[in-house]
Amino acid sequence: MKKISSLVVILILSGLLISELNAQFLSAGRRGFGLNIGSQIMNGDAGYVGFAGGVEGYAKYVLSPSYFAIGSFGYGELSDGVLISGPASYSTDILHLDLKGGINLLTEGRIIPHTYAGLGAIWWRLDEGWRNRTGLSGHYFGGYFDFSYFFGGGIEYKLNPNISFTTNVDYRFTMTDDIDPTYRTSKNDGFINIKSGLTFYMEPSRFGSGRKIDVAEKTPFDELDMSELSGIGEAGDAASEDELNALIEGIDQYKAQSSSDMAMDQYIQLKSRVDELNDAIGTKELEIEELKSQLQYRKERIGELESNLQTRGGALAASLNVDISDFTASYEQALQQFYTREFDAAIYLFNVLLEANPAHKLASNCQYWIGESYFGKRDYHNAISAFEKVMAYEKSHKKDDALLMMGRSYIQLGDNQLAAKMFNELMTSYPNSEYYDKAQRYASNI
Repeated sequence: MKKISSLVVILILSGLLISELNAQFLSAGRRGFGLNIGSQIMNGDAGYVGFAGGVEGYAKYVLSPSYFAIGSFGYGELSDGVLISGPASYSTDILHLDLKGGINLLTEGRIIPHTYAGLGAIWWRLDEGWRNRTGLSGHYFGGYFDFSYFFGGGIEYKLNPNISFTTNVDYRFTMTDDIDPTYRTSKNDGFINIKSGLTFYMEPSRFGSGRKIDVAEKTPFDELDMSELSGIGEAGDAASEDELNALIEGIDQYKAQSSSDMAMDQYIQLKSRVDELNDAIGTKELEIEELKSQLQYRKERIGELESNLQTRGGALAASLNVDISDFTASYEQALQQFYTREFDAAIYLFNVLLEANPAHKLASNCQYWIGESYFGKRDYHNAISAFEKVMAYEKSHKKDDALLMMGRSYIQLGDNQLAAKMFNELMTSYPNSEYYDKAQRYASNI
């Protein structure tokens, strides 16, 4: 029972690996499919005997010029006869599901020798006569599941860029002694597998052909990192031009080397690629110019808005009638400007009050609201400077407020270390502050 469970697990894992391999065919590397035919030579209890036929289909995935992986499924026959014409005392049907990895011993030329190793699951069934004689009637569809491992090698001959003729020879070890039913010994059965066939690649090899240029996707302007804009025209065009030059050089080499049909086909492919690159470069240049125009327009628009804001804030502050003799009324007028988000006017009024009444009991409050106004304008450096002045007052009811706002300002500037320091100082120095819980939340989220 334990052996059967192990075999089922191995079969499932092999299927998942082959499924994953086929899924990757859609997106990477060079893929191919093929069909092999050949024979198996049984190595059972009577030694190497028989010469039976077999066929398999497979999917190949080229990881690199040196490495490849293959998933295969096939049917074969094992017997002590010769193919279908010779007499045989037994015949065993066998199905195999394999996954193997290989290494190309050469990466250039038409003839590519390779070696490989792999793991597989097998299902086998004795012929009817031996099933009746031995009682091995099978547990699964009249047969048995087992697993095998194998080592081998072969030669791939490239007929053209998309088709290759391959011959492979490997030896397969099994975990059973019942495939050859004529004798029973302590040695498990095995067999030599000889196959030849054609591999059809879905596309010519792309290794070493350079990168692809994708001009289909556009980056929204709002999501564009403008710090990288200046490098687009230089780095992107430089890479494309380098590839273009390499392809042109390759065209010249092909023209000089051979006038054969294959060389001409490759010349046409390279020439087509050059045309694509030229189109891609032209498209990218147009996109860059458009982005630069949009960037310039937005910079000019931001400048106009900032100028309008400063003019409006200055005009509003100049138009205010400040009666510094009535501190309370002026203070309330400044607060009203703050709460209506007229921050420039608020800063102006609070500064006028501070200059006229530096020792007033609400002087530190004026300084605090100056900091709040800068914070509202997102001028965090000046906000921090204003809040630090609040902390310099000997007596002020706004110190815990100022510490909280300094922490928030440092967060906006990206300095989490100083922000945490402000929040911790607030919690340590003012444990009864109404802002204690808020400072604690800010500190825990940094």
